[in-house]
Amino acid sequence: MVATMEREKINVNTVLLDPDQKSPRAQEFEEKLAARIVGQERAVRRMSGLYQIFLAGMNPPNRPVGTMLFLGPTGSGKTRVVEAAAEVLFGDPNAVIKIDCAEFQHSHEIAKLIGSPPGYLGHRETSPMLTQENLDRYHNEESKLSLVLFDEIEKASDSLWQLLLGILDKATLTLGDNRRVDFSKTMVVMTSNLGAREMSELISGGIGFAPAKGGKNPNDTEVDQKIYRTAVEAA
Repeated sequence: MVATMEREKINVNTVLLDPDQKSPRAQEFEEKLAARIVGQERAVRRMSGLYQIFLAGMNPPNRPVGTMLFLGPTGSGKTRVVEAAAEVLFGDPNAVIKIDCAEFQHSHEIAKLIGSPPGYLGHRETSPMLTQENLDRYHNEESKLSLVLFDEIEKASDSLWQLLLGILDKATLTLGDNRRVDFSKTMVVMTSNLGAREMSELISGGIGFAPAKGGKNPNDTEVDQKIYRTAVEAA
């Protein structure tokens, strides 16, 4: 009411934005993604929403476009959602920087991602995974978005968590040779099997996290709270 009176007082034209209205490109992205994924409607909607934010240029400049954590048992489609998104955007399901956290359980293995500092053995011998060139490799005229997947994030070492914290907090990463990598046009996805058995018991009988045929679809908020508590307890 106060805002309405103030607008009338200063005679400023305003436009009421509908958060449910999507641009044609975002709508097309969601439809194509949904056609490739079965039983993950909510994940598809969330990823489409982040893509809409990216297209509108409304994501914070010092943060990634979005960060998602997919929890669930093996075979529920966590990784497939990301690969399908890459296929829709770039025509290639492999257009994702996939980091298998099981390979980074020791601190020294972080050098595979950011490279070794000058003076250390292996410096400049192998190119690190998280370079700006690798992030921008699949950019095209229609989409300059990057996808980074941290698979099985619960297996990551403390060093990898510290690296990830810098990416999520400031959308930047400093490589071993002091080059900086910009993650502000990157969608970061993490997957985990934490609490998979318990979560399967919350929603069972369908494909992925879809409810069983003829079954009652549980309240999303209630399920989110249960899954969150389950993951925290498992961690």
